[in-house]
Amino acid sequence: MKITLIKKNKESENIFSFVFEPEKEVNWRAGQYIFLKIPHKNHDDRGEKRHFTISSAPHEKNIMITTKFDFKNGSSFKKALINLEEGSTIEASGLSGDFVIEYLEEKYAFIAGGIGVTPYRSMIFDMESKNSGIDSILLYFSKSKEIIFKDIFNEIEKRNDWLRVEYINEPVRISREIIKENVADFGRRKFYISGPFKMVKAAEDVLSDLKIKKSSIIKDYFPGYK
Repeated sequence: MKITLIKKNKESENIFSFVFEPEKEVNWRAGQYIFLKIPHKNHDDRGEKRHFTISSAPHEKNIMITTKFDFKNGSSFKKALINLEEGSTIEASGLSGDFVIEYLEEKYAFIAGGIGVTPYRSMIFDMESKNSGIDSILLYFSKSKEIIFKDIFNEIEKRNDWLRVEYINEPVRISREIIKENVADFGRRKFYISGPFKMVKAAEDVLSDLKIKKSSIIKDYFPGYK
């Protein structure tokens, strides 16, 4: 499937969003990912193809991906991506992923580490569009200069009493105390964790210490990020 870049947004100093218009209608579930292929010269060992979580909600129709750049040591793919001009057409395929909400009757706690917040933009926006009213808490761990989508989350939170968002900046890290302080009824919620591997593992360990069942913990790893 061909998709065309129609907008490039700078979200922070080194985080950008890319909005693509697909050649035909695409149906995806909030939280899923898609593979993008960008042919480029002298590509590194990781090649010309990479998967990204879709940060736009399904009702928005266009496919948006949001990613972080290391402008000094980044991959050849990321360099090709940041250099794409509006109007450029690339290939997309392999829409998949099970980091999705299955049961609307449950209460949720979403834990995001940095760029791992991207699926929650899609999921929370999707919940609002469907008027689902799911009781949800988002704990967003990040460096203060890298908080993205804050305006969007704040707007949705103001419009809906089912959402609460807590921004937690470094050097504070996830801990039993942080969970107890911000998610008083943690034993009755399903937890989603998204972010770099070490952060996801640390969050999983904290939740295990709090006796949260494995079946109530859904994880999404973002490889290549610290």
